[in-house]
Amino acid sequence: MNHNWKDDPRIRAMNPEKIQFLAELTEQLRKTPQKQMMNRFLSLTLEAQKRGISFSGQETDLLTGILIDYMPPADREKLDLFRMLSKKLAGAPQSERR
Repeated sequence: MNHNWKDDPRIRAMNPEKIQFLAELTEQLRKTPQKQMMNRFLSLTLEAQKRGISFSGQETDLLTGILIDYMPPADREKLDLFRMLSKKLAGAPQSERR
């Protein structure tokens, strides 16, 4: 992973609290065994909610792009599928989501 991710101009535009959360998360992921990477990544939402942090769609895409570097290829494929399904559901009319 590129350890200079904090230098990315898109990151600098984020709220400092979110940047700190991301820094803590990436450090935790660095120590997470590969087999647990997908579960750890998915727990991001719960941790953010506990802290009262929410990310916009653009921030989530950026965050995913950074964190995906830690995942093994099989988990990357799962995440890509999850992202594709999420985008389709987000674009579907309310009646189709049930």
